[in-house]
Amino acid sequence: MDTNISVLIVGGGLNGLTAACLLSHHGVRCVLVERHTDTSIQYKFAGISPRSMEIFRSLGLEDEIRANRTGDQQGGGIARGKNLADPDLQWSGAAWPDASPVSPTQPATCDQNILEPILRRRAEQSGADIRFGTECLAIEEDAQEVCARVRNVETGEEYTIYADYFIAADGANGRSRDMLGIGRSGAGVLQNWMNIIFETDMPPTIDGRRFTSCFVTDINAAIIPRGDGRWLLSLQYLPEKGERPEDFDAARCRDLVVRAAGRSDITAELVDARPWEVAAHVADRFSKGRSFLVGDAAHLMPPPGAFGGNSGIHDAHNLAWKLAMVILGKASPSILETYDTERRPVIEATVAQALARLRQWFDDPAKRLPPPVDIVDDYDVVFGQRYDRGAVLPEGPVPKMPPFEPFETLSGKPGTRAPHLKLRYEGQEISTLDLFGGGFVLLAGAQGDAWCRAAADAGLDLTCYRMGRDLTDIEGKWTERYGARDTGAVLVRPDGFVAWRTEGAGEAAEVALADAWTRVLTSPGLQGA
Repeated sequence: MDTNISVLIVGGGLNGLTAACLLSHHGVRCVLVERHTDTSIQYKFAGISPRSMEIFRSLGLEDEIRANRTGDQQGGGIARGKNLADPDLQWSGAAWPDASPVSPTQPATCDQNILEPILRRRAEQSGADIRFGTECLAIEEDAQEVCARVRNVETGEEYTIYADYFIAADGANGRSRDMLGIGRSGAGVLQNWMNIIFETDMPPTIDGRRFTSCFVTDINAAIIPRGDGRWLLSLQYLPEKGERPEDFDAARCRDLVVRAAGRSDITAELVDARPWEVAAHVADRFSKGRSFLVGDAAHLMPPPGAFGGNSGIHDAHNLAWKLAMVILGKASPSILETYDTERRPVIEATVAQALARLRQWFDDPAKRLPPPVDIVDDYDVVFGQRYDRGAVLPEGPVPKMPPFEPFETLSGKPGTRAPHLKLRYEGQEISTLDLFGGGFVLLAGAQGDAWCRAAADAGLDLTCYRMGRDLTDIEGKWTERYGARDTGAVLVRPDGFVAWRTEGAGEAAEVALADAWTRVLTSPGLQGA
């Protein structure tokens, strides 16, 4: 039962399934193996950032995810107090603020146990071969291929999968990273937490006010409501004081829920109690030969900010189009080196932001947290990620600052996410971001005919649009948002990041565009060095 495919993915959680969806979307044949027999019943991940929703929108999943939402990241506030009955609760704004000025979509709440089946169905519908109940036993690779030995956990049958490339998405405790011989560093395990899922008759409101979560200081925990009555209580426990996961039986979990609620006249029936570690690790490298790490296999960060799962989605988005272009013969294999070059600096800075928020929001009884960095806006981390080196052609020297741009002032700089513009195209109102997600796109100004001719004459595999001709700029912000005049052009990658920009057309437009194209697609990962 040997299998030969383009990409093997090990790990059928959020990030592995996202990678399968994206690869299939790009026409790449992939197989995903996962040792568990079904998707997760836990929902440690729930808050989908608007940037991740942009990615799911490009896959045609936005409406289905919103139809299955399990909460409201914007309709409720975040509270803090001794318990839910505390008359002096402190309130802050929504978990995710309104994203409409900078995005065509909004954040969403869709618990992991709901989202993963949606992704699995889409991946299978798009042609991915998803094999749950299949364990990866060993990985080997040479210059030509990756060889994986796998086993059906039900029948015990073993067989080999041969793949051109391999994606490790089996989480922080998976074995793939170790099999590849890739180390990791960072602050390590910082805190021990317990997720308690319970059914309750409590309303998802406090004195009639809807809330997204409440930080309960009496027990140093977060309580998160769900409209279906199945809530989550997440709290620290201290092994150094003799506390153990097995101590969290139904009686103790009910007592903790009662303390968090500040009242005893409630239903609190235990569904599941599971320990997990708050840790900070970053792999020493995100790729090795034909193998790549995404999500928790590459990095682990504390949950404040909801950056962890979303970062894994962004990893897969960055990697999938590069693999697709190489496999389909449209780019040099050297472009794959830019996955590590681009993602690892952003992840290291994102981990630091998550750690700073953890220190700000929760007590640190074990005193293991490192000194915090200055906190930047959540949406700077979400929308403002900046690739200083890689498959981009930067303008000027690399900034000596964290790789985040202010999200409200994104301006089409190479290495940053292309800004959102409201457009009218073929009678419909769309966003510039709706143009991306397939292949490369060249956005030219109203007088940018030379760029479109140059792309056609050079035989470049991209789609060209002229602002003001093919596209109507509804708000008239093309120059402001993209930094290109009517004769200029911006080259946007399939992941929606700007690869190259020019303010105006010269006499040698074909030469300039072809040179930029070649440099981006044959990048050895050192552009901008």
